[in-house]
Amino acid sequence: MRPVDKSPESSNEFSITQLREILRDELIAILDTIRGSKALVLDKDLSGALSIIVDFGVLKDHGVEKIFLLDDGPLDTGTIKGVLYLTLPHIRKMKLIAEQVRASSQSGGVPKEYSLQLVPRRTLLCERVLEEEGVLGDITIGEYRMDFIPLEGDLLSLELPSTFKELYLDGDFSSIQHVARAIMRLQGLYGFFPRIVGKGDFAQVLADSLARMRLELVSGGTGGPSSGVLAMSTVFDSLVIIDRAVDMVTPLLTQLTYEGLISEVYGISNGSVTLGGVAALAPSAAGTATTANTPGVGGSGASGSGDSQSAGKRRRIMLNDSDTIYREIRSMNFAGVGALLSKISRQLQDNYESRHRAKTVQEIRSFVGKLGGLQAEHQSLKSHVSLAESIMRRTQSDDFNAILEIEQSLVGGNDLTKEQLAYIEKMLALADPNAIVPGVGGELKEQPPVSIPNSIHKVLRVLCLYSLWRGPNFKQKTYDAWYEDVVAAFGHHQAITLDNLERVGLLSSPSSTAQIISSGPGESRASGLLNSVAPSTKPRSPVHPNSIGFLRKALNLIVSDVRESNPDDASYVYSGYAPISIRLLQCLVRDPAVYPANPSGRYAALLRPLGDGRARPALADGQSTGGVKGGWAGWEDVLNELPGETVDVSQSPGDGDSDVAVADAMVRRLGEKAPATLVVFLGGCTFTEIAALRLLSQQHGHRYIAATTQIINGNSFLDSLIQKSMTN
Repeated sequence: MRPVDKSPESSNEFSITQLREILRDELIAILDTIRGSKALVLDKDLSGALSIIVDFGVLKDHGVEKIFLLDDGPLDTGTIKGVLYLTLPHIRKMKLIAEQVRASSQSGGVPKEYSLQLVPRRTLLCERVLEEEGVLGDITIGEYRMDFIPLEGDLLSLELPSTFKELYLDGDFSSIQHVARAIMRLQGLYGFFPRIVGKGDFAQVLADSLARMRLELVSGGTGGPSSGVLAMSTVFDSLVIIDRAVDMVTPLLTQLTYEGLISEVYGISNGSVTLGGVAALAPSAAGTATTANTPGVGGSGASGSGDSQSAGKRRRIMLNDSDTIYREIRSMNFAGVGALLSKISRQLQDNYESRHRAKTVQEIRSFVGKLGGLQAEHQSLKSHVSLAESIMRRTQSDDFNAILEIEQSLVGGNDLTKEQLAYIEKMLALADPNAIVPGVGGELKEQPPVSIPNSIHKVLRVLCLYSLWRGPNFKQKTYDAWYEDVVAAFGHHQAITLDNLERVGLLSSPSSTAQIISSGPGESRASGLLNSVAPSTKPRSPVHPNSIGFLRKALNLIVSDVRESNPDDASYVYSGYAPISIRLLQCLVRDPAVYPANPSGRYAALLRPLGDGRARPALADGQSTGGVKGGWAGWEDVLNELPGETVDVSQSPGDGDSDVAVADAMVRRLGEKAPATLVVFLGGCTFTEIAALRLLSQQHGHRYIAATTQIINGNSFLDSLIQKSMTN
């Protein structure tokens, strides 16, 4: 763990540049361990993330002559002696590496020097597989700690696929270790978080892991227990941990922000989108990269020399803050994107016309100086207009609006109409088992179809939403009919999928739900696992038979007078529905948006800051609402209706014997001054949740940094739970 950097830049402000430099320097150090020229073999799942950290020019400066994607078949590196594999620790990938190493040794060519760096950590299982394959002695093994990848100034991601499934279905908790190590790195840079709060069983497990790691760090000090203690952070007031199991509804809904809809229609991976059949889309100098100049993007054996064979009409566009137009429209509800793009187009045209008004040499020189930026903005505008037009064709289709009406009916607490139920039956009748799903089922070769393909992802998103929102009103007869239709439409192997969904609580049969309710609170709790906590996506001590129906009112999830174009509430991201995860954060910071219009009783008391008798209006007095101040106190009835443990820990500024009251007082003082809060999503977060956090940052005058295991949409959330065809 790195020591705290005492420089003003790092100690007073969170900087993604610092994180990116650390990851780049560590990669360069690994490259330099291999002498001479070398070939880099990348895991396909890591190629996009690596391009964010380092470009090919830097790799070339450190001896990388060729870049390959890890795939079946032999590896032709020619006369290059050094070969570096960079891959996730998966069994199948270890076997691919073993096959390539054996093939190279049997070919009798130039002897190779193999190095394998596992991301984000080295595992004994991978070493055992390589040993069984007979190549362990031929490979030098290490690990590359690609922890939180800084995608944006307020967004970090571990890019770990299938975390939710691993935690709640497979019982594989290794991702918790990855997240804990990544957070400890942040604490090494910026100091310990004064407070850790969260909700969910794995939020508790993560908090316990962080406490244990801190204790190990303190105990490992050379000068006694207190010498290893790092300073408390003056950058972050707290760490908020949201377990995805607490809010499984949000990922299933259709995202309605511009960025969210790009994810739904095209699929966004590692902060970029790959478009097919887009001859009209010109490259944007502000944020576009072709496959030829991006490390690791292309077919197996593609090098970084620029002779990509797959250039054609396919283009990879980076979606980040370097694109000024994208920065302005990314978090907008799509309803207002067209008008803003039109306004930007007129402004750009006016700027171009200013060349006719330039008379003097100085004015001409000034225009020429701005010309490069105008051309880049022009190309970016062309790209986003084309993207928006493609998305608009989808959003104006009957198919899209039928799905949207079903979602809004369910989150609003209404049962589906006969027409809506008939639409679900139609989806099942016209199912397409081979449909390509953006981001999970393959790359789009052409423009996306106007109608959403009737894939199993589309069908299951609707069925899971129905199960979660209708709860006890979900009839067994309806469940049985849908079960049979899914199996008939998509194959008998999808019975495994339906079983997976039931085990994680996404699509529960009414009979099993009734058994859980009748068993009473706490009886389903197992012992001996994770400190006697059996991870569950069901509330442990619910009072209400329909928990999510209670939460709809208690957390003000539905806002009827939502402002889509000029939003003042997080519900704008779904045109009237506020994500539960965001409302929980607003509970912690005492945001008035989670209270009724005329608060009384408990709600009125919660609105008063600690030690202050005045009720706080919505920012009318200029006070900052941001920052975790009151914690979970007063929200017990809401927390009881949500799955998992409740976390609220103050990290003592000294050793474990410090007075608790003194420690809590210090934590509160630090929290009042710290400018940022780190919000960690275990199991993935959506672009809509990120957009909502950005809105809160503006409203509260407080910076919320989103950190997640992976950025997801409804398709990618369900994909890991879907049983693939037995022939694949």
